[in-house]
Amino acid sequence: MTKLNIAYSAVMTYRFNDETTVDTPNKKYEKRQEVPAAPRKPYKDIIDSEILTKQFINLRETAKDALYRYFQYSLYNIPIREKVANRAVFNKIVFSLRKNYHAIRRLKDKTDDNELIEHFEVFTAMMFHFYRASECLNIIDSYSNQYDVESYRVYHKGDEFLNDAGKEIFYDRHNRGHFKKEMAYSYALEAEKIFQANLKIFPDSTWAIETRIKLDYAQSLRKYIELFFSE
Repeated sequence: MTKLNIAYSAVMTYRFNDETTVDTPNKKYEKRQEVPAAPRKPYKDIIDSEILTKQFINLRETAKDALYRYFQYSLYNIPIREKVANRAVFNKIVFSLRKNYHAIRRLKDKTDDNELIEHFEVFTAMMFHFYRASECLNIIDSYSNQYDVESYRVYHKGDEFLNDAGKEIFYDRHNRGHFKKEMAYSYALEAEKIFQANLKIFPDSTWAIETRIKLDYAQSLRKYIELFFSE
Protein backbone atom coordinates (compact mmCIF):
# COMPACT_ATOMS: atom_id res chain seq x y z
CA MET A 1 0.00 0.00 0.00
CA THR A 2 2.83 2.39 0.83
CA LYS A 3 4.46 1.81 -2.56
CA LEU A 4 1.14 2.32 -4.32
CA ASN A 5 0.64 5.56 -2.43
CA ILE A 6 4.10 6.77 -3.45
CA ALA A 7 3.43 5.89 -7.10
CA TYR A 8 0.05 7.59 -7.07
CA SER A 9 1.51 10.70 -5.47
CA ALA A 10 4.21 10.81 -8.15
CA VAL A 11 1.70 10.61 -10.98
CA MET A 12 -0.62 13.21 -9.46
CA THR A 13 2.29 15.57 -8.76
CA TYR A 14 3.31 15.55 -12.41
CA ARG A 15 -0.28 15.87 -13.55
CA PHE A 16 -0.39 19.24 -11.82
CA ASN A 17 3.13 20.38 -12.67
CA ASP A 18 3.28 19.56 -16.36
CA GLU A 19 2.69 22.77 -18.29
CA THR A 20 3.12 21.31 -21.78
CA THR A 21 -0.54 20.25 -21.94
CA VAL A 22 -2.08 22.68 -19.48
CA ASP A 23 -4.86 23.48 -21.96
CA THR A 24 -5.94 19.85 -22.31
CA PRO A 25 -7.44 18.90 -18.93
CA ASN A 26 -8.32 15.28 -19.76
CA LYS A 27 -4.78 13.98 -20.33
CA LYS A 28 -2.80 11.85 -17.84
CA TYR A 29 0.82 12.45 -16.82
CA GLU A 30 3.65 10.41 -15.35
CA LYS A 31 6.39 12.39 -13.61
CA ARG A 32 7.19 13.15 -9.98
CA GLN A 33 9.34 16.25 -9.62
CA GLU A 34 8.19 19.82 -10.11
CA VAL A 35 9.03 21.39 -13.46
CA PRO A 36 12.22 23.45 -12.94
CA ALA A 37 11.79 27.18 -13.13
CA ALA A 38 12.69 28.64 -16.51
CA PRO A 39 15.95 30.65 -16.76
CA ARG A 40 15.60 34.32 -15.94
CA LYS A 41 14.65 36.45 -18.94
CA PRO A 42 16.85 39.23 -20.31
CA TYR A 43 16.32 42.67 -18.82
CA LYS A 44 14.30 43.77 -21.87
CA ASP A 45 11.60 41.27 -20.85
CA ILE A 46 11.19 42.72 -17.34
CA ILE A 47 7.68 44.15 -16.83
CA ASP A 48 6.72 47.02 -14.54
CA SER A 49 5.87 45.82 -11.03
CA GLU A 50 2.49 47.58 -11.01
CA ILE A 51 1.43 45.76 -14.18
CA LEU A 52 2.63 42.44 -12.81
CA THR A 53 0.80 43.04 -9.54
CA LYS A 54 -2.48 43.56 -11.39
CA GLN A 55 -1.90 40.41 -13.44
CA PHE A 56 -1.10 38.44 -10.29
CA ILE A 57 -4.21 39.70 -8.49
CA ASN A 58 -6.41 38.58 -11.40
CA LEU A 59 -4.81 35.13 -11.48
CA ARG A 60 -4.89 34.84 -7.70
CA GLU A 61 -8.59 35.70 -7.50
CA THR A 62 -9.44 33.17 -10.21
CA ALA A 63 -7.55 30.50 -8.27
CA LYS A 64 -9.31 31.51 -5.05
CA ASP A 65 -12.67 31.17 -6.82
CA ALA A 66 -11.73 27.57 -7.63
CA LEU A 67 -10.76 26.95 -4.01
CA TYR A 68 -14.08 28.48 -2.91
CA ARG A 69 -15.96 25.93 -5.03
CA TYR A 70 -13.90 23.11 -3.54
CA PHE A 71 -15.16 23.91 -0.06
CA GLN A 72 -18.62 24.94 -1.27
CA TYR A 73 -19.18 21.42 -2.60
CA SER A 74 -17.35 19.73 0.33
CA LEU A 75 -15.02 18.02 -2.14
CA TYR A 76 -12.53 17.20 0.63
CA ASN A 77 -14.99 14.39 1.40
CA ILE A 78 -14.09 11.56 -1.01
CA PRO A 79 -17.56 9.87 -1.17
CA ILE A 80 -19.16 13.25 -1.98
CA ARG A 81 -16.49 14.00 -4.60
CA GLU A 82 -16.92 10.65 -6.32
CA LYS A 83 -20.49 11.44 -7.33
CA VAL A 84 -20.51 11.99 -11.09
CA ALA A 85 -21.50 15.66 -11.02
CA ASN A 86 -19.04 16.49 -8.25
CA ARG A 87 -16.18 14.68 -9.99
CA ALA A 88 -16.73 16.97 -12.97
CA VAL A 89 -16.65 19.99 -10.64
CA PHE A 90 -13.42 18.77 -9.06
CA ASN A 91 -11.77 18.26 -12.45
CA LYS A 92 -12.69 21.82 -13.46
CA ILE A 93 -11.26 23.13 -10.18
CA VAL A 94 -7.99 21.29 -10.73
CA PHE A 95 -7.77 22.53 -14.31
CA SER A 96 -8.30 26.13 -13.18
CA LEU A 97 -5.69 25.82 -10.44
CA ARG A 98 -3.14 24.28 -12.81
CA LYS A 99 -3.66 26.99 -15.42
CA ASN A 100 -3.28 29.82 -12.90
CA TYR A 101 -0.39 28.06 -11.16
CA HIS A 102 1.68 28.02 -14.34
CA ALA A 103 0.64 31.55 -15.31
CA ILE A 104 1.85 32.89 -11.95
CA ARG A 105 5.09 30.93 -12.19
CA ARG A 106 5.76 32.61 -15.54
CA LEU A 107 5.36 36.02 -13.90
CA LYS A 108 8.46 35.30 -11.80
CA ASP A 109 10.58 35.59 -14.92
CA LYS A 110 9.28 39.08 -15.62
CA THR A 111 10.49 40.83 -12.47
CA ASP A 112 13.46 41.41 -10.22
CA ASP A 113 11.23 42.63 -7.39
CA ASN A 114 11.99 40.24 -4.51
CA GLU A 115 8.76 41.09 -2.69
CA LEU A 116 6.69 40.22 -5.72
CA ILE A 117 8.67 37.03 -6.30
CA GLU A 118 8.06 35.99 -2.70
CA HIS A 119 4.30 36.45 -3.14
CA PHE A 120 4.36 34.46 -6.38
CA GLU A 121 6.33 31.63 -4.76
CA VAL A 122 4.27 31.40 -1.58
CA PHE A 123 0.96 31.44 -3.44
CA THR A 124 1.98 28.86 -6.05
CA ALA A 125 3.47 26.62 -3.34
CA MET A 126 0.17 26.75 -1.48
CA MET A 127 -1.73 25.85 -4.68
CA PHE A 128 0.62 22.99 -5.47
CA HIS A 129 0.48 21.47 -1.99
CA PHE A 130 -3.28 22.00 -1.82
CA TYR A 131 -3.70 19.93 -4.97
CA ARG A 132 -1.48 17.11 -3.70
CA ALA A 133 -3.35 17.09 -0.39
CA SER A 134 -6.71 17.06 -2.18
CA GLU A 135 -5.79 13.76 -3.85
CA CYS A 136 -4.96 12.04 -0.55
CA LEU A 137 -7.20 9.39 0.96
CA ASN A 138 -9.27 10.33 3.98
CA ILE A 139 -11.11 7.05 4.55
CA ILE A 140 -9.52 3.95 6.05
CA ASP A 141 -10.25 0.73 4.15
CA SER A 142 -9.42 -1.78 6.88
CA TYR A 143 -9.28 -1.91 10.67
CA SER A 144 -7.29 -5.16 10.81
CA ASN A 145 -3.90 -3.54 11.49
CA GLN A 146 -3.99 -1.70 14.82
CA TYR A 147 -0.76 0.21 14.07
CA ASP A 148 -2.28 1.67 10.90
CA VAL A 149 -5.60 2.29 12.64
CA GLU A 150 -3.93 4.41 15.32
CA SER A 151 -1.93 6.28 12.70
CA TYR A 152 -5.08 6.92 10.69
CA ARG A 153 -6.87 8.33 13.74
CA VAL A 154 -4.07 10.84 14.30
CA TYR A 155 -3.95 11.63 10.58
CA HIS A 156 -7.71 12.15 10.45
CA LYS A 157 -7.60 14.52 13.42
CA GLY A 158 -4.94 16.63 11.69
CA ASP A 159 -6.90 16.53 8.46
CA GLU A 160 -9.99 17.93 10.18
CA PHE A 161 -8.00 20.90 11.51
CA LEU A 162 -6.50 21.44 8.06
CA ASN A 163 -9.88 21.40 6.34
CA ASP A 164 -11.26 23.82 8.93
CA ALA A 165 -8.36 26.19 8.23
CA GLY A 166 -8.86 26.02 4.47
CA LYS A 167 -12.62 26.38 4.77
CA GLU A 168 -12.24 29.54 6.86
CA ILE A 169 -9.67 31.07 4.48
CA PHE A 170 -11.27 30.27 1.15
CA TYR A 171 -14.98 29.89 1.90
CA ASP A 172 -16.44 30.94 5.25
CA ARG A 173 -14.82 34.36 5.48
CA HIS A 174 -16.26 35.38 2.10
CA ASN A 175 -19.77 34.34 3.14
CA ARG A 176 -19.44 35.91 6.59
CA GLY A 177 -17.85 39.16 5.41
CA HIS A 178 -14.86 39.12 7.75
CA PHE A 179 -11.88 36.87 8.38
CA LYS A 180 -11.20 34.99 11.60
CA LYS A 181 -7.47 35.04 10.94
CA GLU A 182 -6.27 33.86 14.34
CA MET A 183 -8.64 30.91 14.26
CA ALA A 184 -7.56 29.86 10.75
CA TYR A 185 -3.90 30.24 11.67
CA SER A 186 -4.29 28.19 14.85
CA TYR A 187 -6.05 25.43 12.89
CA ALA A 188 -3.25 25.29 10.31
CA LEU A 189 -0.60 25.28 13.03
CA GLU A 190 -2.38 22.56 15.00
CA ALA A 191 -2.67 20.43 11.86
CA GLU A 192 1.05 20.89 11.24
CA LYS A 193 1.89 19.73 14.78
CA ILE A 194 -0.41 16.70 14.56
CA PHE A 195 1.06 15.55 11.24
CA GLN A 196 4.59 15.95 12.58
CA ALA A 197 3.66 13.90 15.64
CA ASN A 198 2.09 11.21 13.47
CA LEU A 199 5.28 10.81 11.44
CA LYS A 200 7.31 10.60 14.62
CA ILE A 201 5.06 8.08 16.40
CA PHE A 202 4.04 5.98 13.37
CA PRO A 203 6.90 6.36 10.85
CA ASP A 204 6.20 3.01 9.17
CA SER A 205 2.45 3.40 8.80
CA THR A 206 0.81 3.11 5.39
CA TRP A 207 -0.57 6.58 6.19
CA ALA A 208 2.91 8.11 6.32
CA ILE A 209 2.80 9.24 2.66
CA GLU A 210 -0.53 11.02 3.06
CA THR A 211 0.68 12.51 6.34
CA ARG A 212 3.80 14.00 4.72
CA ILE A 213 1.73 15.46 1.87
CA LYS A 214 -0.77 16.97 4.30
CA LEU A 215 2.10 18.33 6.40
CA ASP A 216 3.52 20.10 3.35
CA TYR A 217 0.13 21.65 2.69
CA ALA A 218 -0.35 22.72 6.32
CA GLN A 219 3.05 24.44 6.29
CA SER A 220 2.39 26.15 2.96
CA LEU A 221 -1.02 27.31 4.18
CA ARG A 222 0.53 28.74 7.33
CA LYS A 223 3.10 30.64 5.25
CA TYR A 224 0.32 31.90 2.99
CA ILE A 225 -1.56 33.33 5.97
CA GLU A 226 1.61 34.89 7.38
CA LEU A 227 2.46 36.66 4.11
CA PHE A 228 -0.91 37.59 2.65
CA PHE A 229 -2.69 38.54 5.87
CA SER A 230 0.14 40.25 7.70
CA GLU A 231 -1.53 43.63 8.07
